[in-house]
Amino acid sequence: MDFLQAPPRGVIFDLGDVLFTWSANTMTTISARKLREILSTPVWYSYERGEITRDACYELSARQFSLPASEIAEAFAQARESLRPDHAIISFIRELKRDPAIQVYAMSNVGKEDFEELATKMDRALFDRVFTSAAAGMRKPELGFYRYILDHIKLAGNQVVFIDDKEENVRTALALGIRGFVFGESTLHTLREMFDSPVGKGWRYLFQNAKQCDSTTNKSGAAFADNFAKLLIVDSLQDRTLVDLSWGRSRKTWNFFAGKNLSIHRRMLRNQTTDGDVLPGKIAPVPGGLFPDDLDTTSLALKVLRPSSTKTVSSVLDTMAEYVQNDGTFQTYFDRNKSRFDPIVSANILACFYSYNRGHEFEHTLKLVRSMLLDRSYMQGTRYYSSPDCCLGFIGRLLRSSSDAHLQTTLGPLLKSRVRERLGLGGSALDLAMRIITCAQMGIACENDRRALLSLQCEDGRWEGGWIYQYGSTGVKIGNTAVTTAMAVEALSSPDIVM
Repeated sequence: MDFLQAPPRGVIFDLGDVLFTWSANTMTTISARKLREILSTPVWYSYERGEITRDACYELSARQFSLPASEIAEAFAQARESLRPDHAIISFIRELKRDPAIQVYAMSNVGKEDFEELATKMDRALFDRVFTSAAAGMRKPELGFYRYILDHIKLAGNQVVFIDDKEENVRTALALGIRGFVFGESTLHTLREMFDSPVGKGWRYLFQNAKQCDSTTNKSGAAFADNFAKLLIVDSLQDRTLVDLSWGRSRKTWNFFAGKNLSIHRRMLRNQTTDGDVLPGKIAPVPGGLFPDDLDTTSLALKVLRPSSTKTVSSVLDTMAEYVQNDGTFQTYFDRNKSRFDPIVSANILACFYSYNRGHEFEHTLKLVRSMLLDRSYMQGTRYYSSPDCCLGFIGRLLRSSSDAHLQTTLGPLLKSRVRERLGLGGSALDLAMRIITCAQMGIACENDRRALLSLQCEDGRWEGGWIYQYGSTGVKIGNTAVTTAMAVEALSSPDIVM
């Protein structure tokens, strides 16, 4: 998913020639060219690293260039007086600062005394922190200076964008995975596109609501946390910072529901049928029995979170393999007394096995998924997944789980044909997003559906949650705004196919 990249969580601006403009032309005998030469000497670099004082720098520079130290001091004093802020950059930074999910920093090669004067001319509230070479003891483009900043701001390189006027400084940033731009006329436009595009706004909503991705039902509207939704978000965007999940040392299997408070879940179960059938849920003592961990959520967690222990992976896969039937369907629960089956649940479990190179063990399950495509039974939905586009989307996800030739030839052409039949049929934002993702995967142009999805984006960047799954017996549907937004971001980030 190389095309999918979140907007940065941190922005680092250079000060000189980015935030401030200045002139090397002074009223002294020192030419602008000579002044810039002084700035490019080891003596000046030592001053910028805080190794010598400004006065010592002037004295050493005077000897090197056969100039009076007082004349050098005056030339640089006049240069500092010429500093002028770039109001367009400042205005843009103020816009960024309104978003609590974005951190803004400055990084400058500047000596201690010079920065003390510069600080009186700038609004320090523009930045979460200013990093100077004098304080760090390092200067751009030294790699250590960039690593020093990443360590302090607690962000990875790919979460940061860096703007500087010098190409060599940007090259070092790129070496650490930082997105770097040499400052120019188009830089502000590029940055605005990065943050203010529909995709950027969607990411911003997810950042601002990270780890707050509760689901709701179409019956009561009550909010509750479920692990499956959180895992889908990570599966879509490959960003674990958006959710509060990890595999954990003792973890073996997963529940659909998350959290210890089951009161909401129990209220939702009051109208269940006498056989106690619901979506896989938290183990809870309710009429009709307990609701144990399930294979659908467990397979998704195993694929998304990738436990580091190969022993754990093999053990969980072996346990899940015990729940497959002769016809290829997998039981939904890790409980022999609850025989619940769903072909899309089986497709999701098969995707997990394929991602660990064990899909070939379940030929009957692959044939089961193919039969869904052949007879179009997905059009009526399944026990737990009511939307045709969601069903096709999960089958597409199965295809993305592995490049296995047999898997691709068995499902690929048929899935492409079936998805093509869905073009232009409208639907919820979730339906459109899953359709677009599958179209991009299969090389199908779907510009009208893209436009329809864009039109459904809310002002704050989110897309309203569609109904992604449902209770098996009652038909009560469950939606999640964060899941829909994540899938919309993935969909609109995918390459647009031109006919």
